[in-house]
Amino acid sequence: MSNLRYPVGEQDFANIRNDNCVYIDKTEILYRLVTTKKYYFLSRPRRFGKSLMLSTLRYYFEGRRELFQGLAMERLEHDWTVHPVIYLDMSSDKYAEIEILHATIDNMLARYERLYQVTVETRNAYGVRLSNIINAAYAATGQGVVVLIDEYDAPLLDSTHDEERLNVMRNITRSLYSPLKAQAAHLRFVMLTGITKFSQLSIFSELNNLTNISMLPDYEAICGITEQEMLTQLRPGIEEMAQDQGFTYDECASRLKEYYDGYHFSRRLTDIYNPFSLLSALSNKELGLHWFGTGTPTWLLDLIRHYRFDITEMESIPTSASRFDRPAQQINDVVPVLYQSGYLTIKDYDDGIFVLGIPNKEVRTGLGESLTDYSGSEPLERKDYLRIAYRGLVRQGDLDGFMSSLTDFFRAIPYDISNDNERHFQAVFYAVLASFGADIMAEDRTSNGRADIVLRLPHDIYVVELKYGKTVDEAMEQLHRRNYAAKWRGDNRTIRLLGMNIDPATRTIDAWRCEEVSL
Repeated sequence: MSNLRYPVGEQDFANIRNDNCVYIDKTEILYRLVTTKKYYFLSRPRRFGKSLMLSTLRYYFEGRRELFQGLAMERLEHDWTVHPVIYLDMSSDKYAEIEILHATIDNMLARYERLYQVTVETRNAYGVRLSNIINAAYAATGQGVVVLIDEYDAPLLDSTHDEERLNVMRNITRSLYSPLKAQAAHLRFVMLTGITKFSQLSIFSELNNLTNISMLPDYEAICGITEQEMLTQLRPGIEEMAQDQGFTYDECASRLKEYYDGYHFSRRLTDIYNPFSLLSALSNKELGLHWFGTGTPTWLLDLIRHYRFDITEMESIPTSASRFDRPAQQINDVVPVLYQSGYLTIKDYDDGIFVLGIPNKEVRTGLGESLTDYSGSEPLERKDYLRIAYRGLVRQGDLDGFMSSLTDFFRAIPYDISNDNERHFQAVFYAVLASFGADIMAEDRTSNGRADIVLRLPHDIYVVELKYGKTVDEAMEQLHRRNYAAKWRGDNRTIRLLGMNIDPATRTIDAWRCEEVSL
């Protein structure tokens, strides 16, 4: 037994240290942070360690040296000056109504007003109240005040579908954060975290002195777990999980990498694992959709559907960094939001151009499941049959059974949510197989073009061409003419070409053909 205790869902640094839980030491990076500049902003996906990072900073600035024994911070810091800390957690509620935001801010500020004996004259003048708290804390201690704001954008994300409420929420939060620049003389350190880029929601016109470290190489590993950290600090846990699952150590590490690795937050492309998922898997000794189990935000699915964003495009999206930093009055581009939310990540970088893609198997599977379930209720009754048929394809090579079930699944998709084109059916095919955990690629690039779908099974590789309102002969002709299968020359698996055609009248597969190829 490893005797490791995994702090799954625990965001308080003191609790983790006092309970002798696993803590991946990030304090050397945090020391560099606090000794370099004063104002910072960090964007990371949900449950990626932002709250734990701010909690660690809070205890550092409060001078809690005993909590840092054995960590890099104990070696680096010598003064341990105690500073007053104002910690505002904006994720503490769901903001379905504007009144909830008023009550949440009021309660948070009131706690510090009682602590520093600040008189309140106008309850909704949040900027004035925060400024008075900072002045009082500085006067009472003689030390620069630290302000930490967790998930600053939570109220805004809860209102993205309601423009009128979003504008009100934006003005309220702008009022709260507005004094942070003017109070520079009384502040020692300021950090805000969130999911969305701050300029994307245009609430920091007054606070334009933040250093955005979200994509800086020096801070790419400030949250999350690097592969080196996993293989060293978490090795006993991997060994324990491998023994429990009947894997070798290398097999277990490889599966953890397939499911939870693949995040990159700078052009340096350092591999980062999702910390919540990785620690959950080691704690449970089981691979699974741990991050997705906490819930895919409805607002994100609404955005994908509103902008008709095609999931097949998510495998490879070229973009420049400026796309993530355009001031806007409301979200009007789903790609930056998908990146900031963790459903896309940086897969490559070359001369100012980033290529975004899906990070790993957990995200691909969970996103496919969410989008399939979100598309309507009628196909869901057939999804389990298709899953069983897919299992038969994987285990016994039963392509006839799989294609019959896929035909029934397409036929059951509600008419009012379907687009009458090839891309729609390609996206549905991709999403539903991804939801089964299939090793699947859409728009797979080759030297002669892009294959619609490539499905990689343990013993077979299917290169798929899907046509709409044409013929299966045309699909097979394109597969042969473009020679998409040549890309897989040298693979030990059997390569098969699979062509199919969708009949616009029946809105399902009317013909399909499969051929084995010799390369």
